[in-house]
Order: sequence, then C-alpha cells, then structure tokens
Amino acid sequence: MRRRRTSKRRLSPLALGLAIFVHLALLAFVFVKIEHKIMPVAVAPMKKPENVVDAVAVDSQVIEREKERKRQLELEKQRKIEEEKRRKAEEKRKQAEAEKKKKEAAAQKKREAEKKKKAEAERKKKEAEKKKKAEAEKKRKAAEAKKKREAEKKKKAEAEKKRKKAEAERKQREAALKKKMEAEARQRRAATAMSQYVPRIQQKVESNWRLPPSGAAGCNPTVRVTLARDGEVQSARVVKSSGNGYCDRSVETAFMRASPIPIPPDPELYSEFKVIDFPFRP
Repeated sequence: MRRRRTSKRRLSPLALGLAIFVHLALLAFVFVKIEHKIMPVAVAPMKKPENVVDAVAVDSQVIEREKERKRQLELEKQRKIEEEKRRKAEEKRKQAEAEKKKKEAAAQKKREAEKKKKAEAERKKKEAEKKKKAEAEKKRKAAEAKKKREAEKKKKAEAEKKRKKAEAERKQREAALKKKMEAEARQRRAATAMSQYVPRIQQKVESNWRLPPSGAAGCNPTVRVTLARDGEVQSARVVKSSGNGYCDRSVETAFMRASPIPIPPDPELYSEFKVIDFPFRP
C-alpha cells in the first residue's frame, strides 16, 4: 500500500495535465461524432500544451465552445421546428382557406344555380301564364266572334223571317184583296146573273106549281134550294113560311118538279147558285 501511494505521489504535474487533456479530447471526439450529421465543426489542430494551466484553459474554452455550439444547434433545431410548425400552420391555414373558398364557391355556384333555376321556373311560369292568357284571349275573341256571327245570323234570320212574314202578309193581303175583288166581281156578276135568272126560275117553278085551293094570294114562302152544277134540284125546303102549310109544301114540290132549273153556265158563278134562298112570288 505504501508503495502504491508512493507511486501516485510521484506523478508529475505534466503527466497529470496530459491525462486530463487526453480524457477531454476523447470526450470532445465523442460529442463531435454524435453531432457530426447536424453541423460538422472544424476542430483546430491540437497543440501540445506547454503546461497544465494552458491545457486546462484550452479545455475550458473547448467545452464552452462545445456548449455554445450545442446551444446554437438546439436553437437552430427549435427554430426549424418552429418554422416547420409555422409552415404546416400556414399550409393548414391556406388549405382551410382554400377549402373555405371552395365551399364558398360551391355555395355561390349552388345559389347561382338555384337562382338560375328559379329564374327559369319564373320565366316558364310567366310564359305559361302568357300563353294561357293568350289562349284565353283567343278563345274569348273566338267566342265573341262566334256570338257576333250567331247574333248577325239570328238578326238576318229574324229580318228574313220578318221579310217573309211581311211578304206573306202582303201576298195574303193582296190575295185577300184579289179574292175580295174577285168575290165582289163574282157577286156583281152573280147579282147580274141572278137578276137575269130569277125571273126564268120563277117562271119555270110556276109552270110546275099546282095552286092551292085558296089560290095564289098570300102564297109567298122563301125556299132554300140546293142545286147541282147542271141546275138539278137536290133539295127544296121552306125557310120562311107563308103561314099556309099547304102553300109551303106546294111550292117545295114545284121546285122539285121544275128540276133542272136554269142557272148560269159560268162555273165561277156556281158557288152563288149552289144554295139559293129563293123568295117565291107568284
């Protein structure tokens, strides 16, 4: 034990300084290897310390520089991390903004599409209403035109009816007037003929009359005689009695015996002689 202690004590300060320097150098080499990929640092060539004090001072400077370098590396690392965070945050913000703009554009597009669709629907609705109104107006005008045509047709028909009625009435009046005039003319002819034929009828009836026992005085009945077209006596009946039945029957018999009695040959006058209320005046 004593020998070992003696040997330790015998170490010189130079040997002790070299030992410390070697250990520090090895430690620095290890740190350099670890951080080599991040930021290589040029190491100044080692100088042989002149003494232990210089070696310790150099080691302290190396350690401080190493600490500073590590601090700078850490700061750089933090800066890069912060920068990466900011970049990602900016990318996220830009992405969110792009998404927002995309959504806004889609919403705007949708609103425009809906607006366009609504406008198109409104336009179609207005066109449909316009078309409906036009059709209704067309139908109304057609109905009015039809009504007007029917009214004009009815008016013309009524006018034609009135005209025909007036024409018929005129013709009827003319026919009635003509008939009246013809009847009057016929009556005049009949009266003339009657005035001519009554004496002849009277004469023929008297020639076939058998006087009643009381004689001819007061035997003056009116006899209704029905004649055929040729003057044939179809019937003879007293319509106004003379007051003497025998006289009345004798006159009726005289008319039947006198058949045919003379009448005008004109067929138009037959109606005046077809039935005669003949006043028998012997």
